Amino acid sequence: MSSTTSINEIFTEMFTKVQAPVLPAAVARLLAEINSPEPSISDIEMIVSAESQISARVMRTINSSQFALREPVKTVRHAIALLGFNRIRSIVLSYAMLEAMPRPTSKLFKHEMFWTDTLLRSLLARSLTSRTSRHDPDEAYTAMMLADVSVPVLLLCWEDRYQPILQRWEGHPKELCLLERQAFGWDHARASAWVMRRWEFPEDLVQLVAQHNLEPDEIQKQGLKDSLVNQICTAALLPSSIKPLEGRCRKLVRVAHTSLGLPLDAWPGIIKEMRDWFEVVCEEFGLSGLHALEILDVLKRTAGDDRRRN
Repeated sequence: MSSTTSINEIFTEMFTKVQAPVLPAAVARLLAEINSPEPSISDIEMIVSAESQISARVMRTINSSQFALREPVKTVRHAIALLGFNRIRSIVLSYAMLEAMPRPTSKLFKHEMFWTDTLLRSLLARSLTSRTSRHDPDEAYTAMMLADVSVPVLLLCWEDRYQPILQRWEGHPKELCLLERQAFGWDHARASAWVMRRWEFPEDLVQLVAQHNLEPDEIQKQGLKDSLVNQICTAALLPSSIKPLEGRCRKLVRVAHTSLGLPLDAWPGIIKEMRDWFEVVCEEFGLSGLHALEILDVLKRTAGDDRRRN
């Protein structure tokens, strides 16, 4: 039996104890259409228009200050044409996940911090990708939105074994994925990939999520340096708002420079872009934004120190 098969069987057995997240039917139909070989803009328009919450969020996004359009967009079809299928997917999926994901009662699960971390890493992945590769920035955003989807599920269905790992991580300098591998032989990236397969996402996107904790040397050895995995793994280095470690930010800045070729002077623009976009979406997510400001301030200070040293 292959290791992948055995790990999938482990997750299947574990997640029978609690219902894995289920995407709303309209969202599932929309994603299926966007992920199809030849998406139909008419079908996507029909699905978005039929769901008032989805259409409202799409329209608020396209008419936000970030796009600075001369005239407001008034129709869903026009919004889809301007945003593109992948941006529509990332918008819809972001809010669908917020509604579909369980909220564990464990004190270790900090709802606002979890979603702050998820959004900031997703925005960073998009910014890094737009500056350092030809890959689609919105695919990077979507992958990072899904990267940690299994964490609240694991806390619900495997609390007695997973809670001690999170507890240790909060007071330990090691990364969560390393503690998970030591304890279980797999990490939450593999578990998130399992959830994505249940949602019938394309396998290339599933693999991005499964590999988002790879180190630069592992990326090099596996021949993934020119793939989107490189940008995804770099964005995943942004520290959690639970542990806003300067050392983690320094590693992020260094890896972005050495692995992606990102100039050190690009960071002020990236941080501003992340801050501005976070302000657009944080209200929709019910977030205060305070934790995001703390992380971005640490990153700004760290990136500035590196520029001065160089």
